[in-house]
Amino acid sequence: MDFRCWILLIGCALGLVACGDSISPQSQPEQPPPTPFVFSHQGMSGLVVERLYQQQDKILALTDDGLYQQQQDSWQLLGLKGYSLRDLAFIDDQHWLAAVSKQDEEGMQSHQLQETFNAGASWQEVRRPFGADGEHEGIYALQYDKTQKRLYGTGIGVLAFSDDFGISWQVLQGFWRGFGQPKSALGIAPDRSKIWWGGQGAIEDGVLFSYRLADGHEQMFQKLLPDPSVYYHVRFAGNRIFACGEGGIVTSDNQGDSWKNLLPDSNYRFFFDVMIDSSRNNRLYTAGWDKKYTEPQPLILQWSDDAGQSWQRLQYQGATDFYGGVRSMLLVQRQQQTYLYLGLFKGGVMQVRVQ
Repeated sequence: MDFRCWILLIGCALGLVACGDSISPQSQPEQPPPTPFVFSHQGMSGLVVERLYQQQDKILALTDDGLYQQQQDSWQLLGLKGYSLRDLAFIDDQHWLAAVSKQDEEGMQSHQLQETFNAGASWQEVRRPFGADGEHEGIYALQYDKTQKRLYGTGIGVLAFSDDFGISWQVLQGFWRGFGQPKSALGIAPDRSKIWWGGQGAIEDGVLFSYRLADGHEQMFQKLLPDPSVYYHVRFAGNRIFACGEGGIVTSDNQGDSWKNLLPDSNYRFFFDVMIDSSRNNRLYTAGWDKKYTEPQPLILQWSDDAGQSWQRLQYQGATDFYGGVRSMLLVQRQQQTYLYLGLFKGGVMQVRVQ
């Protein structure tokens, strides 16, 4: 083979190599990032789930039509059918107290304190008044301090306590026959130094109170959220306090000397609660409700990994007629897995597995 043929062959080989270099394998489509949450509807559609609690290994749902306990994949009624449950206090595993209300045919509400000694199998009314002169006012939040063996309850304008499981009450802060709206937020500070409580005042203003147990020092906090506003829950994480309500979630790390709204662009959206995930460096979870009583709305879960400085959002892809407004929240750790339970307004209960 002469020299020119060798040159031709080498040139062809180089050309093939060059062509081969220019041909890339078929590109694979980018895989979407893993979904951080898995949603699983748990039933009870049509009910307003006011509060959620974990009692031992059971999930309890306080609704506008009775108390329910989750049994595997279904819910069991634990009584109080026809009552709207405001709150539940656990004296021990079997002894519970429930603040309930009931509306008659004329729209008038009556309030009761119900008691069970067998974890909801049967109930009886505590026939002693939460109020003055034999009048029974509504109880909107309950907390039982097992260390001090003291029950706390809130009304329209009062924080009161009972040392005999609701038979008799004494005023700590405020007064009976108060004006305004229910005070549904109630929390005992982890060090038991203060009681925090609040709700809405007489002019649709959000009001938050603290009562120092050592000396009775009282404080009232106003204008933390833009009015009209109302508070529904108080939560604690270390030295931080969170107060959740209409228009956002406010927090303080100095006993209320200064406050910050973590969701300042909420546009009067209601945030009933916030969950703090200690297993994930105190990640925050919340979800809201737009004030729509008869219209569906999407379920939007929000979370923050930087103490509320910034938030991420994920919308549940449900049916267009799904009632996804969130009224209550519960964080559960089970077998090294984190679950969020979301109590919805007319939408039942949603379980969210955190990946």
